[in-house]
Amino acid sequence: MLPSTARRYAGRSLRQRLIHAGAASLFVLAPAVIVGVAGSNVVSAASASKIDTDGDGIPNQVDPDIDGDGILNGVDPDVDGDGIPNGSDLDVDGDTLLNGSKKEKDIDGDGVLNTADSDMDGDGSSNGSDLDVDGDGVTNGSDSDVDGDGIKNGKDNDVDGDLVANGADPDVDGDGLSNGVDDDTDGDGLLNSAINEKDIDGDGIQDKVDADVDGDSLLNGVDSDVDGDGVSNGSDADVDGDGVLNGASAEKDIDGDGLLDGVDPDVDGDGIANGSDDDVDGDGVSNANDDDEDGDGVKNAHDSDSNGDGIDDHSGLAVGGHGADNTSTTSTTLLP
Repeated sequence: MLPSTARRYAGRSLRQRLIHAGAASLFVLAPAVIVGVAGSNVVSAASASKIDTDGDGIPNQVDPDIDGDGILNGVDPDVDGDGIPNGSDLDVDGDTLLNGSKKEKDIDGDGVLNTADSDMDGDGSSNGSDLDVDGDGVTNGSDSDVDGDGIKNGKDNDVDGDLVANGADPDVDGDGLSNGVDDDTDGDGLLNSAINEKDIDGDGIQDKVDADVDGDSLLNGVDSDVDGDGVSNGSDADVDGDGVLNGASAEKDIDGDGLLDGVDPDVDGDGIANGSDDDVDGDGVSNANDDDEDGDGVKNAHDSDSNGDGIDDHSGLAVGGHGADNTSTTSTTLLP
């Protein structure tokens, strides 16, 4: 048999339960309204703090057993006893503050603030494996604030609230796609390839100086898609995703591997050594038509190693690109 408090509210609507708990006045001001519903009259947080589902004199927001069923909220599959399991309930603790709303600081009423709760919506799935971390009905991949902490994903150092900082999290936004194959790694609504996306993996390190731009645990120097935009380095006009195009005078390290282009044996990080690459700097212009083959900022005519293969163009040993002209039978004079 159900406990007396559970029997008292069995089959009753949220409105009925609130009225029985002494909250009828809420519905005079805002009939059938729950905090956080866009475009509606909103019950104030102060009023929400008075909701007492089981009528024990302890408001839901501080009641360790909200529905009075003898099961503590932290282990109760239906915290507010409304017949809707926590994982499907848009207001887990029944305080009229919707899960994920800015004022809802403890979604499942377990006494642990959302920011420190490993299962914030109390559905039995840890945040790191939950596709709707804050239980707001919006899946992580479409949620602008995945963990419902009031900090937008692009500014949150732990986007999915799994208590693993973005820089060490293999799936930063908790959308089920690992960083290396996610075209919006940090879930901020800006694609990794967007020119104004300056910190792809949300680790707080700007892409232009980040040793692992897309947060896939592969250092840029060995990553075939440095910025995780789904375009392999050899076909990507901005390999390191820093907003500066390959070959541009301001781009000094095209593949973001920490080696300046002038000394990098594979400038564009496409896995093809400069001496064998027909577009060394990955700017979409073939070496034969590029006045700065290796993208080091020094024009070919003034560059002693124009194709960046590590061999002086005058050595007679150079191969590929303009360097191929500098053999024992053909030579090119560098301009002063």
